[in-house]
Amino acid sequence: MAPCSSRVRPPHATTAPYLLAAVIGASVDLATFYFARRIAGDNAARWALFCSAVSWSMSSGVMRPLVNSAETAFSAAAYAFWPWSGALQTPNLYIALLFAAVACIVRPTSGALWLCAGLVLVARQPRASRALHIIFAASVIGIAAVAAMLGIDYLGYRRWVFPPYQFYQFNVHEGLATWFGESHPLYHLYVSMPILFTSMLPFVLHGVYMAARYRVVSCEPAIVALGASVLFSLVGHMEYRFLYPLLPIGFVYAAVSISSLTNKAKRSSTPTPLPAPRTWSVKRIAMMLLVTNIVPAFYLNLVHQRGVVDVVKHLRQGALSGTVQSVGFLMPCHSTPFYSHLHVNIPMWFLSCEPPLVKSDLESHYWEADDFEQHPAEFIHDIFESNASKRVQHLKPSHLVLYDCMAHRVHSALNELGYKECNRFFNTHFNGDPRRKGDVVVYCQAQ
Repeated sequence: MAPCSSRVRPPHATTAPYLLAAVIGASVDLATFYFARRIAGDNAARWALFCSAVSWSMSSGVMRPLVNSAETAFSAAAYAFWPWSGALQTPNLYIALLFAAVACIVRPTSGALWLCAGLVLVARQPRASRALHIIFAASVIGIAAVAAMLGIDYLGYRRWVFPPYQFYQFNVHEGLATWFGESHPLYHLYVSMPILFTSMLPFVLHGVYMAARYRVVSCEPAIVALGASVLFSLVGHMEYRFLYPLLPIGFVYAAVSISSLTNKAKRSSTPTPLPAPRTWSVKRIAMMLLVTNIVPAFYLNLVHQRGVVDVVKHLRQGALSGTVQSVGFLMPCHSTPFYSHLHVNIPMWFLSCEPPLVKSDLESHYWEADDFEQHPAEFIHDIFESNASKRVQHLKPSHLVLYDCMAHRVHSALNELGYKECNRFFNTHFNGDPRRKGDVVVYCQAQ
């Protein structure tokens, strides 16, 4: 609705999502602090907050306004109230279940994480009555959450849908998750974890080892994280952002490790005597984590792939001044923001990339982005000028946007159609996707 509203001023409309993302990120930091303080003590809590605050995954990933970010925030809040080590406190359990339920509404796959947490909690109960109480409470809140999810989705779709079933049908039964890219079964182990924790990963692993060997902190969060990772690995397509809800757990174990290495962890209460490690400098550890996280975060936030955002800011200014009347994006799907950044009611289109709905169509399925990649000049001619083509006709826009790597292949065809290059924006120094290499180039109709 925002693109059609004259009351929405573009600067405010584009700033608001960033402010919301900042609130979400701060809530994850705060919840991580209280989570760590509950299970590991004040010193570990301070280090957990530090890890969360400086983590490049938080500033470059969770700070993006994605559904995974909200899922992470609600999961972190649930961790802070969850009865770890089986220490059941009814009010806290209800609060944790409510936050977990909201996380599952936001992203139903979060149910895998909370299924693991629930099984571990039930298994730890000394009496069957307490286990039944947990199951009953989870069932009541779960049913209420499902009812809320159905109602919200009905308001959006104007028909009854059940997203977890659609997810299972598409990703598991039809196996169409691989349409978005097929991942190795161990992807989360050797890609996601190193990316998410980078220089903190050794501390995370050391913290888990200390929890298992010396019982300085509960092993349950690590068991839950491991179980959830295994379940998330059963789908053919994986991305490291799917594990964002595990970040607070990793930060807590990293904090436990750092507290021990700086010789400030409380040792007297541990069941097994801890060896006296060589004391590490607090300043050295803090500086190492800062340099290895803040530097990449600044580069990834301010330099890497900035062109895809800069070009939409440029188009927005042109649309407000009247020089940009319509826009077409000849790029791989979702390369740039769309109306979420433009906020001006002008016609825009991008190349389609809808996945097939049944597995039998996987090999023969047509999508425009692939067609353009294979036959760029012919594709451009057909969608703008050929009435006999089977390709879908598109509005011939005042401006076209594409990557430099493709601009070289279609420059002559665009000139024949009356387009000339009028702007280009630096995008990235490197890109693993050959379809997205080079600057972002804007072509406009020659006057």
